[in-house]
Amino acid sequence: MARNFLILLALCPLMLAGQRSYAQRPEWENEQIVGIGKLPYRAASCLPSQRESNNNWMSLDGKWKFRWSADPGHRPLDFHKTDYDTDGWDDIEVPGTWQMQGYDIPIYTNWTYPFKKNVPYVTDEPPVNYWSHDHRNPVGSYVRTFNISDFDADSRYVLHFDGVKSAMYVWVNGEKAGYSQNSMSPAEFDITEYLKSGENKIAVEVYRWSDGSYLEDQDMWRFSGIFRSVGIIRQPQLHIFDYKISTRLSHDFKTGCAVIEAKIKNSTSRRRKNVEIKGTLKGKAVKGKSATAYFNPVSVRINPGNMAVVKLECEVDSPDLWSAEHPNLYDVEFSLYDKDKKLETVTFHTGFREISVEGDVFRINGRPVKLKGVNRHEHHPKTGRTMDEATIRKDLELMKRANINMIRTSHYPNSPIFYELCDIYGFYVMDEANQESHDYGLGNRVLGDSPDWTKAHVDRAVSLVERDKNHPCVIFWSLGNEGGRGRNMKAMRDSVVKLDSTRLVYCDTDRDVSDVYDDSYLSPEKLRELGIRITDRPVFMREYAHAMGNSVGNFKEYWDVIYSDESIIGGAIWDWVDQGIAKRIDGGKLSYNRDIVSLGLEPGEFWAYGGDFGDQPNSGSFCINGLVAPDRVPHPHYYEVKKVYQNIDFVPCDSDFSRIRLVNRFDFTPLSDFDYCYEMLKDGAVVSAGELRLEGDILEIPAMERSEDGEYCLNLRAVTPEASIWAEKGYPVAAEQFVIGRNRNRSVPACSSVRKKPRISDGAEGCKIEGDGFYMEFSKRGRLEKWVDKGRSLLMAPLEPYFWKPSNDNQKGNGYDKRLGYWRFAADSMKLVKSDVGADDKSVRLSYLFEINNAEYLLDYTVCENGKLTVTADYTPTGGTEHSLMPKFGFRVGLKQYSDSIEWYGRGPYENYPDRKTGAFLGLYKCSVRDFITDYIAPQDNANRSDVRWFVVGGNGNGMKVSSEVPFNFRVWPYTEEELVRSKHPHELNGCDYLNVNIDYAIHGVGGIDSWGAKTLDKYTVHADVPYHFCFTIEP
Repeated sequence: MARNFLILLALCPLMLAGQRSYAQRPEWENEQIVGIGKLPYRAASCLPSQRESNNNWMSLDGKWKFRWSADPGHRPLDFHKTDYDTDGWDDIEVPGTWQMQGYDIPIYTNWTYPFKKNVPYVTDEPPVNYWSHDHRNPVGSYVRTFNISDFDADSRYVLHFDGVKSAMYVWVNGEKAGYSQNSMSPAEFDITEYLKSGENKIAVEVYRWSDGSYLEDQDMWRFSGIFRSVGIIRQPQLHIFDYKISTRLSHDFKTGCAVIEAKIKNSTSRRRKNVEIKGTLKGKAVKGKSATAYFNPVSVRINPGNMAVVKLECEVDSPDLWSAEHPNLYDVEFSLYDKDKKLETVTFHTGFREISVEGDVFRINGRPVKLKGVNRHEHHPKTGRTMDEATIRKDLELMKRANINMIRTSHYPNSPIFYELCDIYGFYVMDEANQESHDYGLGNRVLGDSPDWTKAHVDRAVSLVERDKNHPCVIFWSLGNEGGRGRNMKAMRDSVVKLDSTRLVYCDTDRDVSDVYDDSYLSPEKLRELGIRITDRPVFMREYAHAMGNSVGNFKEYWDVIYSDESIIGGAIWDWVDQGIAKRIDGGKLSYNRDIVSLGLEPGEFWAYGGDFGDQPNSGSFCINGLVAPDRVPHPHYYEVKKVYQNIDFVPCDSDFSRIRLVNRFDFTPLSDFDYCYEMLKDGAVVSAGELRLEGDILEIPAMERSEDGEYCLNLRAVTPEASIWAEKGYPVAAEQFVIGRNRNRSVPACSSVRKKPRISDGAEGCKIEGDGFYMEFSKRGRLEKWVDKGRSLLMAPLEPYFWKPSNDNQKGNGYDKRLGYWRFAADSMKLVKSDVGADDKSVRLSYLFEINNAEYLLDYTVCENGKLTVTADYTPTGGTEHSLMPKFGFRVGLKQYSDSIEWYGRGPYENYPDRKTGAFLGLYKCSVRDFITDYIAPQDNANRSDVRWFVVGGNGNGMKVSSEVPFNFRVWPYTEEELVRSKHPHELNGCDYLNVNIDYAIHGVGGIDSWGAKTLDKYTVHADVPYHFCFTIEP
């Protein structure tokens, strides 16, 4: 023991040499300091939407003077002094991030810290290629003046920041008011003693990085600055400092009780004896009648400098309950009186709802609820982290229209107005603390179990709850994302439960402190197994269906599993919006401000991702994984989510589809709340339509005679009977399509013998066929090299077998290019065994037999005398195949573009693939080539249409029609495959002088589990060890 002590004593100087004492560190590199001079966190005294009209709020938003410094050593030291001249400084918009206004650069990383990793320091020397190597913690210095003409000595003045990243010092009239970090939560400072009547000066020094940045390692752009609103709150010396509104419901939910717990602060120098609070609750009862209830008045005595806590209650009979489906709100108003003088009034709203878990089943208001969720970053393509109300509303409206009912605020508290709007629109919210230390590893103990970091962790939990506790939309308190494990997670949970025990606590890296069992990115089958295995609590996937690029395949399979297990709550898709930034192609500086009107790109701009600003380190396009683009235009997979998330299923009662039973998956909404309609289609065209009457849960479909020469489809829709804040009247909330009659004898048209027999010339270079108004040339290896019809040259690249398709983001991450790479040039390397040319009075037949991958490939062409071409491909394995999967089985051809039109009868109108097509119905569609393709921000495979019967490229008599007796796939691109693979952004796709067309019997699905290893589900792949037969016709 003595020897060990001596060894430890000898090592102490070495251990301490690498550490700086707390006294030597600035506050922004000291994990023990989360704030100086800050007031305790609390709720706002009014709804966010009411703040600007509140007489007790003075906004400091607008233009500030600004100076950016590359590191702390170059910052202006005395700029906070009252006599410091900032006339030569730039103007900057507040709120706003400085990177989006031309200073510094945005940096995108998934989890790599953009500075030297060495907690708690952020200015140690990083690798030389890091941006932070030569910009060692940039500093933004902000200054503005404001006028208080009616300064009131009987009031308190509180300086309020909604959000500043990453850390800041604050001075008022040259006096230091305090310091703050925890960037996504508010910071308040009582500045009463620093103010004066007339002009006042505020100075704020913002640091890009701080020790707090170690807990802010989220997968997002790293922005800086005063990015949310700033203002001054005026309150009486005797005031309501904070309050909590909660509700209780009886076991049968027929009576409710609203409760206000208010903290009253006496900042005066004398005792207050007759302090009273009175309040009202206004809303509607279940039967729709207006209802007003009164809280019991409470009186209290408060000594000077003290805080008193009072509780007010009021009973409500038959309250209208709040849920995401029916977000019924009650207005709450309560006032503080000193004797008979009204001092202050608080206005907010509340909702009656109860959250519970029974066994392993999650419930809202006593009913099991499924959460159809999405992760949402706060991202604006031109203002960065600064969000305006219009964009938030746009997000929520698009979500409601896609049947999304739950939002995870990944991974930090959002802008205050977001929660008010979620209360109103109706969303369940997982409110997440600003805590992630991913670069140290999921479940790390470096930060998660260190007592030095307990205060910082708890601060982030407390700030979350205290600010948002009065919003009924919040149903989970999340302790953060991909952070640590250990004592600090427990401390966070304990602090949350102490403040609010009515909601569930969620933690993804320490399941010991989580009320819900968390997992993420499981396959549907693994999720099914987990639901069976976990029996002590509900299961939820905080992230799933990684929506990066061309993705969200097998989404229906997830929900087949979730619906089958009551213990699985649901999941939150990763994620809502592509985090692309509008950047000038010519490299010009970013210069956006809050006056931006359009979310879309202006001429000369493109959507930038990681690395496009020279930002190092970066995670490339990994931030491009939304259901919608940065400008909020939905991607094709948005519509698949809408279909799978819909809350009404349509089930045929009989084989003739005359009666359809509806399955109600709403939790609180009857089927009778919607109108119903139908369409009958023949070969894609509507032949009848009308409204339907719901009888119980049955829809009776009108009888209609159907001929035997076509394909019939029945489309059904449930639509909104009236307009709402998120949808117009008649908006379809659910839809289904049934193929109810298909002509199974439909075949490729036979050749006629009306015209003269084509002439054949078969030589060493190949076969030439000349007919009545057409001419074709085939190579020795079976490629159609040339096709002229009525003097028009149709081909710009040969019609040939082709087995390859470029990878999408999911496939790039799972080794697709290597695993299936054999097929990239497989058609070129097929071994020709024999070929044959024959003819009769009606046609010419060319036959080519190849060997490929231990299989025979037989390619047949039939050229009719009228110029129609029938192509047949047969693939027959002859032994064990060396390469078990192929990307696709089909053909490609380059067609001369005579017009910009594409028509088809198949699934549409938007892009769809075999594992992502339930939301795309069969129909007749027409669009331009530009609208046919999908311009993913990171170019990749796109534009497929599945279950196609025929398509036409071109028009006005200059088109080419392709049809088949079996459903097939096709893609059309105005660029080459090589250019698609080579380009990093859509504006780099210069295009070619022809249309690149793929015609496929089978094609690999897009996948939809994750983008870093998970493969497409086996049933949606193309197996190379089974036979294929594909026959189609091409005619000008």
